[in-house]
Amino acid sequence: MAGALGSTALGGLLAACGPEATPGGPSSGGQSGGQASGQGGSSTQVPAAAGQPKMGGTLRIAMYQEPAILNPYLNSQTAGTEVMNLIFLGLTDVDPEGKRVPVLASEVPTTQNGGVSADGKTVTYKLRRDVKWHDGKPFTAKDVQFTWQAIMDTSNPIASRTGYSSITAVDVKDDYTATVTYKEFYAPFATLFPSILPAHAYDGKTAGLDKHDQARKPIGTGPFKVQEWSSGNHVTLAKNPDYYQKGKPYVDQVVFRITPSREVGIAQVKTGEADVVWDLSEASVPEVESDPNLMVWAGAAPDVERLIINFSAPSGATQGLPASKHPVLSDPKVREAIELAINKKAIVDKLLFGKTTVASSPVPMGWAAYKPAPSEFSVDKAKQLLDQAGWRPGSDGIRAKDGVKMVLTYSTTTGNALRERTQQVIQENLQAVGIQLEIKNLPSAVLLGQWADNSPRKRGNYDINMWTTNAGIDPHQHLVQYFHSSQIPTEANKGDGFNYSRLMDPEVDKALDEAGATPDETKRKAAYERALKGIIASRAHIYLYNRLDVDGGRKYVQGHKPNPWSTLTWDLHEWWLNK
Repeated sequence: MAGALGSTALGGLLAACGPEATPGGPSSGGQSGGQASGQGGSSTQVPAAAGQPKMGGTLRIAMYQEPAILNPYLNSQTAGTEVMNLIFLGLTDVDPEGKRVPVLASEVPTTQNGGVSADGKTVTYKLRRDVKWHDGKPFTAKDVQFTWQAIMDTSNPIASRTGYSSITAVDVKDDYTATVTYKEFYAPFATLFPSILPAHAYDGKTAGLDKHDQARKPIGTGPFKVQEWSSGNHVTLAKNPDYYQKGKPYVDQVVFRITPSREVGIAQVKTGEADVVWDLSEASVPEVESDPNLMVWAGAAPDVERLIINFSAPSGATQGLPASKHPVLSDPKVREAIELAINKKAIVDKLLFGKTTVASSPVPMGWAAYKPAPSEFSVDKAKQLLDQAGWRPGSDGIRAKDGVKMVLTYSTTTGNALRERTQQVIQENLQAVGIQLEIKNLPSAVLLGQWADNSPRKRGNYDINMWTTNAGIDPHQHLVQYFHSSQIPTEANKGDGFNYSRLMDPEVDKALDEAGATPDETKRKAAYERALKGIIASRAHIYLYNRLDVDGGRKYVQGHKPNPWSTLTWDLHEWWLNK
């Protein structure tokens, strides 16, 4: 439903595409699950189901972030993805075992079944014939074609066009056959079209997606449809009686209760006001596990909490321009000093109870994983680097150079106590070397917004941001979006891309381009490793700790199977209430 980034190759991988992670914006932590392995952590606790699934009831999910929009291609929040997983379906998805499975497609295109041409440039999707939109209209190949056309309409503030811009055409052979033609072989082609939009609901007009009624109350093909969205309070979805999986979903209604913080959500699930609490932190696990009425879904995930460093001018006439320079953070020695000054292990041990590990890479799991040794913690070396770079302490202890003081803003999402405590530790760490951090946190919809929303990260109006995101098992789309120079948001491209650091490294670009153009997985892995070495050395992102995916709920919630490559709600059509 909300997949992205599947590993593909003309040989075995075009014959059987691999798993992937959620695309788009950062996650607020981990929203899926999976049995813990490799990174430490708590095992998933799921009580045995008692008998056959029961029909009916309302499932209430406490969520401390509110979606800004309900269009999957304009969305940049995991909170939005959690809701839209239930509204929209894609052509294919990835199951918890990492196998690509058909959803709106009747089969996964491969070279073996004739769905993929010999050169990999033509992919033909045969579609299910029994799918209806929420308004009863039939789903057809025209919807696939319209989705691509809407994504490529430059008037729309699309979160990212990575991959879609490699397509030259989507042709409708008949109502249930769509053919996608690429300019050149695109290795992770199977990751595209994780959601399909209804052409008829837009009257076939591709422009103005963000202003259309569908942005707030969309029509989809998923197991639930939007019933009500009360801003700041709840989003309520009702069962889709025409869902193509007959007899599902089991629950009649899903209510996402918007809470001011994760802690409020935990309190609500304890009292029974909510049935599930979304995105727990590792530090929350002992509290939830201690309640006999509650369970925890916790396991290793590809999610990494990181600092995003702005290389460009954060204000003025050259704000956010790729060629402009941040007065402090554009200096690589300063960025290295910042990383040396952060005691990452103390954060893991004290704030996360040692339940995860220090991060060193944006790709900690999967076939393309690259995990160098964690960075060193050394206050002395950090000070030496700052001295060498010409930053000298003033009478107040804060360093300065050429009249510029080392005073930086540091932002993350509100309502997350773990992040706030992490900020306090890092603030103290950097104070010790003469760097002052001013904490300025923002609601998720603001911090993680789009160009049209004047999002600080899109516009380059920030110093240091912090959030979690992941690369999934196929890292291509994530790495290109966050680190390729073509993905820097600008006025010219209307904010397309996630390269918020404004990193421009020709060697990184070259390695990523090579990785996306070859069907040989071994060559792809080698190219990604070259890219990752450059990315990590640049410190465009400073990796703090690997995240577990942790969610919790009352034990009567049955049927969920955690998926490390997707989000909590990926299989909610299978959930039922045993009460």
